[in-house]
Amino acid sequence: MRLLGCALTLAAAMSSPARADSDQNLAWCKGQGNPTLEQQIEACTALIEAKSGEARTRALNYFRRAGAYLQQRHFDKAASDFGDGLALDAGNAAAYYGRAIAYEAKKDTDRAIEDYDTAIKLDPHNVKALSNRAAIYADQRAYERALEDNNRVVEIEPDQAAGYVARGLTYARRGDFEYALRDFDRAIALDAKSAIALFNRGRVYFSRGEVERAIQDYGAAIDIGPKNASAFESRGFAYLSQGQIDKAIADYDAALQLDAKRATAFYGRGTAKLKKGDASGADDIAAAKAIKPDIAGVFEQSDVQR
Repeated sequence: MRLLGCALTLAAAMSSPARADSDQNLAWCKGQGNPTLEQQIEACTALIEAKSGEARTRALNYFRRAGAYLQQRHFDKAASDFGDGLALDAGNAAAYYGRAIAYEAKKDTDRAIEDYDTAIKLDPHNVKALSNRAAIYADQRAYERALEDNNRVVEIEPDQAAGYVARGLTYARRGDFEYALRDFDRAIALDAKSAIALFNRGRVYFSRGEVERAIQDYGAAIDIGPKNASAFESRGFAYLSQGQIDKAIADYDAALQLDAKRATAFYGRGTAKLKKGDASGADDIAAAKAIKPDIAGVFEQSDVQR
């Protein structure tokens, strides 16, 4: 009996640290305890390699590691882990949604749509999957299919500005500016601080030739989000179209301070400088073309000519 007691004491001593390690791995894999992404991945890997627990439990470890890989922008690894997890738990809508994001980041839109389809079938109220699928359809100019998804989002969340913004963007891309303005107005009525709604309403106003209204909306978007390089760039273009050269240059300067790789901002600033008689504008034009060789086409489609 004493020998057995010794054996039991030794077993307890050996299992306690192992259990502690297992508990920490589980917590870190879940993202608890503020682990770094590397620590989360290592913890999930240890649990995956242990192959313990029911299938759904093991699937969660793959899904959690996949989520960490997504944050690291390791999209191949994320897609692979989501796949391994789905082999254990094929009914997890969130995992299909996550893998769709990975595929979309890899420019594999066909597989992304397939996974969004499955995620939506499993969870018809998944507005994120519906919105992302709508955006892909809009990119493909399949506007009717995009609007079907946009409409579904608005039906599910009629009090959320995001759905109206997304549908407004689809209408704008199709050239239905009246419908686009209606949706952006609704979004702003729901959320007066929706910088994305204000910015995109400004773009629609500019497309309609209502430049002053566009400038007002760009300014409001900048007030809410002063680090929005696109808003500065767009307002700069609007000022340039009106011949307000100094204001245009100031906005292009601000855009480039926020993002030094913006070809359109370089080209716009170069155009503005040359209009002002500043020969250094040629350097900006050259910098723009070095980043995007076909950048001139953006301006050739407008009334602003160098």
